Amino acid sequence: MQDLRHLQEVMRFAALFAATIFLPALLLTGLAWSSIQSEELSIDAELRDRADGLLKTTVRQHEIAFERFEKATRARFKRGASPLEDLGELSPYLRAAFRFDSSGRVAAPFVSPDADLPPQPTPAWERATRLALAAERERDYELAAARHDEAASVAREPLYKAESRYSRARNLWRAGQEAEAEVAATELEQSNLGVLRDARGHQFAHLARFLRARIRFNRSPTDSTELTQLVQRLLTSTWTIGNASEAALAYRSLDLLTGSYDPDWVARTRNELNARTDQLYWSELVLSDLELLDVPVEEGKFRYLGAREGAPAVWALFRRGDLYAFSFSAEGLYSEIQRTTQDSDELNASLRTEVLQPGERTQGPVFAATTLGPQLPIVRVVVGPADADALIRLKQEKRATRSAIVGIAVLMVTFGVVLSARIIGREVDAARMKADFAANVSHELRSPITQIRLRGEALQLGLVDEPEDLQEHYDAIVNEAERLSRLVDNVLDFAAIERGAKRYHLRQDDLLAVVWTTAESLRNAIQDRGLELELDLPDDLPPLWLDREAIKQVLTNLLSNAAKYGSDGGWVGVKVRLGLDGVDVAVADRGIGIAAEEQEKVFDDFFRSTNTEVRRKKGTGIGLSIVRYIVEAHGGAVSVDSTLGKGTTFTFTLPLAPPEGVGAQR
Repeated sequence: MQDLRHLQEVMRFAALFAATIFLPALLLTGLAWSSIQSEELSIDAELRDRADGLLKTTVRQHEIAFERFEKATRARFKRGASPLEDLGELSPYLRAAFRFDSSGRVAAPFVSPDADLPPQPTPAWERATRLALAAERERDYELAAARHDEAASVAREPLYKAESRYSRARNLWRAGQEAEAEVAATELEQSNLGVLRDARGHQFAHLARFLRARIRFNRSPTDSTELTQLVQRLLTSTWTIGNASEAALAYRSLDLLTGSYDPDWVARTRNELNARTDQLYWSELVLSDLELLDVPVEEGKFRYLGAREGAPAVWALFRRGDLYAFSFSAEGLYSEIQRTTQDSDELNASLRTEVLQPGERTQGPVFAATTLGPQLPIVRVVVGPADADALIRLKQEKRATRSAIVGIAVLMVTFGVVLSARIIGREVDAARMKADFAANVSHELRSPITQIRLRGEALQLGLVDEPEDLQEHYDAIVNEAERLSRLVDNVLDFAAIERGAKRYHLRQDDLLAVVWTTAESLRNAIQDRGLELELDLPDDLPPLWLDREAIKQVLTNLLSNAAKYGSDGGWVGVKVRLGLDGVDVAVADRGIGIAAEEQEKVFDDFFRSTNTEVRRKKGTGIGLSIVRYIVEAHGGAVSVDSTLGKGTTFTFTLPLAPPEGVGAQR
């Protein structure tokens, strides 16, 4: 009976609890969850509406850019002007424009390259030419001119006859027979052989006229009429895609005129030449696309061929009698869309806009998405929350304030979501930093490679024949190759450090010799930046346990940074001092400095300062992390002392005592 009464009490309590607490709590919980879900849906709906509006604005701005281009192009035709010139007035993203003839071949401003092979020379011409070249090597230019004249007389093909006649004129000039050389060059220019081209693509008429102009200019530097007329003729002639001979000859002529002719004219002409050369190089890039443009185009209307994956160009076709093709930079359009979306994001702080190329994925939820056809059908624009984690936290806070009865379980879930969001945020930051690192390394590699290519092409084309100019080009190629080698070494060392595979061989060595040798090897590069390199070295130091090449790399990285970021200070200093427990090596500059809050981060992997002056400088963000790793592997330490606007000093210390396991790998 007692058990029964106890059970009855329990049941009544349970019923009372259920009636007064549990059931109302369930009801309130249901209502709370319902209201929370409704509020979340309203938040999402509002953001989606704003995302749709932002997406429409982005697409409309993209359309407006091409509407302006179409309007400007039609205006050109209406007033009878050529749409192939002053492309920047039509669109800032326009890189080249072409006119096709009735046969479907490019007719202006360039023509397609001719794939025909040159004819075979006769044995008699080859024998006479070999004798002429041998005389040239012996510097007997008068004999060489006679041999080339003999080769011209036995040549059967017009191409080889023209080549021999030009070589004869050039050797007459070298032999000091300027009058005879002028006559020979004039005869070649005015003959029907002048339209032929040599093996490097130069038209013999242009070469002959350049030779004659150079003779007259050397004789009388004030007589620049021939050179200026040649430059104008080269600029107005029809160039061949893939052949920069006219551009090279025009640049050479402008170089001769620089300093002795109207500087304004030279500057204007060089800008015009640069613009046309850029179009020529772009035409070479899109040469394969030109064969795909044979599509029907209605008279007086534009037709767009969108960018293909991996292709650099977006095409706009327009027929006005002839067919015109306008080539836009797909990368330029892509960058402009990115800039536009960044500006939009600043005005819509709660939303983010991403411009995705093929293979790229969005970093968060998507509210609205579209492609940018017909010009950029492969580019996808998506709009989502600017900070998905913050949006989630907002919903969670509202859920927590209205559903306290959910208790610890809800709190734990919230904690887990927040923690996950932070971890994801760190991973995203790490991925972004690695992506920035890859882009910076690509940019760093492109600069020396471009310089080496340009200098090499100049030597290959024979555009440089003065000993001083040759030496300058050789020095530039070597310097850029050394710079490229240092960059590759840094990347390879960083990769080995990341894998834990980097080892150093520590031996007793003379630190002063290492410091002096490294600094002197970089002195010219530092002085080229307008900096003074000052060394403050003691008379003697005890031998230290170190890896000579690794310490050279440390000094090279620090001196390179000092020259790069301290260029405004005019001075770079290296100071070595013996301390109580080790040797201090300090590398200082008087440049832009490092903010106090960033000094602890400068040795982190991939770190790049937020300072805009620093961002303008090229860099990969791994140089100082390699410095820290090498110094710590030697048992030392590295530190930084910097003041914004006054300069920076990096100091590393190497211990006097031998490290553990002398002779071992660290």
